[in-house]
Amino acid sequence: MRIPWPIAAGVVLLVAGGCIARRPVAPEELDRYWRLEAARWDEAQSAPLQVGGRAFPTRWHIRQDPSLVRSTVSIVRAADRLKAGAESLSFAISPQHAAMAADRLAEARKAIENFRAVARSDTRATHRQWASATAAALADAERIVRLSSAPAPDGGAEPADEAEAFGDEPLLSLAVTYLNERSGGLLLAGMEPAEFGRLREALARMVLRLAFASAGRQDPSDLHGAVARAMREAAEPDDLRGLLEERLAAEVRDAPPAAPGAGAAAVVRAALEWGPRLLRVMEMVVRQWDRMEGLEVEFRRAGEEPVVAVTLHVAPGREVRIADLFILQPAMVFRGSSRILVLADPASGDEVAVLFDAASPAAGGAPGGAVEVRFEGIGYALVRLLALPLADADLRELRVAVADGAGGRRMVNVVLLMEARGGGGDPRRVMAFQDVRETRLAREAFEVRSERRRLEQVFNYVTPGGRFTFRRTKQAAGR
Repeated sequence: MRIPWPIAAGVVLLVAGGCIARRPVAPEELDRYWRLEAARWDEAQSAPLQVGGRAFPTRWHIRQDPSLVRSTVSIVRAADRLKAGAESLSFAISPQHAAMAADRLAEARKAIENFRAVARSDTRATHRQWASATAAALADAERIVRLSSAPAPDGGAEPADEAEAFGDEPLLSLAVTYLNERSGGLLLAGMEPAEFGRLREALARMVLRLAFASAGRQDPSDLHGAVARAMREAAEPDDLRGLLEERLAAEVRDAPPAAPGAGAAAVVRAALEWGPRLLRVMEMVVRQWDRMEGLEVEFRRAGEEPVVAVTLHVAPGREVRIADLFILQPAMVFRGSSRILVLADPASGDEVAVLFDAASPAAGGAPGGAVEVRFEGIGYALVRLLALPLADADLRELRVAVADGAGGRRMVNVVLLMEARGGGGDPRRVMAFQDVRETRLAREAFEVRSERRRLEQVFNYVTPGGRFTFRRTKQAAGR
């Protein structure tokens, strides 16, 4: 991310005015901040993934192939093996397929974010408002299904080209599988083996389970099939709002409360918070598919906790960049082959740790993999010169924690543990960003909006030479 000029100038002025605090850091204090999570990969065991009694691949290998024809054939064959319950899956996708996959992932992310606006508030939406948001999310899901799946052989118009025909269903299935694994299997619990072979049924069940859990209710078991049929039969996805709103409002009104200890609250927190972030990262990587040789994904378990390894193989001489996940985030740049370990506790859904290290290169690939944190652009250069001793670094760990409180209060804490490149001395660096905001639902005659009432942000940059802290607080007008 290239820091905007207004922010850069503001930081410099704040330092000049003494608004950024600086204090010394003792070695033992830095030791407390810079503590790497145990990787747990070697102790983790490969465990079968089961959804509705059906096996799902635990190892995925996705290759980049510039040929649209070859990758189309590979995707079709992979979809067949996926439905057959293969333990591992290997297929190729072209840059054209990747562009479509990125669009679908973006639409899925926006659908979750739209629903989150209703679920995250200190004021409970009425049944009709809840039903409207749920029907809109189902319409988004159906739009994704129609854009991602081939038309039935005996019906529908022919697609515009081969890429549109075969789409990116294996990639979306991978995303759905990971979200279900993050929930401890609760999102798709009760699904029949035959149903999971159909993306529409899986997405309908996930949307309904999240929606009813957000309202503190049990989702009726007979509703899943009825909603999936309505999605399939709707002439246009947007028609679902008129078709389903009345029934959904009645169903949530009559549904029994969620059982205590069912884990539904944790599932909602995890899916609404981590789902969009996961899909956004996937989207960023897939949009840079022409710079990559491929990637691998493997699911394991360390006791009851899922451990996921993602290995990115970047083409020699190329770079893959991740940016703009949170405000003031520097660019994360991948070179060569790098392994990413994702550690999370499905019981809480509130915290995740992501570890980074070099990995064995793909056959013929570039060695010397690394994940770098770069403070790029003239704005960051100005901040580095006049305000903070920012240093480009190798990223070792990223931690994200989320906490909900009363009054629509939510805190997101992001911490990067890094090792500065060059310069000698102690290389350890810590960047921490905390965002606390309060929201409420504002109801008007024809719409319900999510309004921010208060925002508090704290930025810390810690080096062996000192800790730099910047605070920003903003109240809504009239408070």
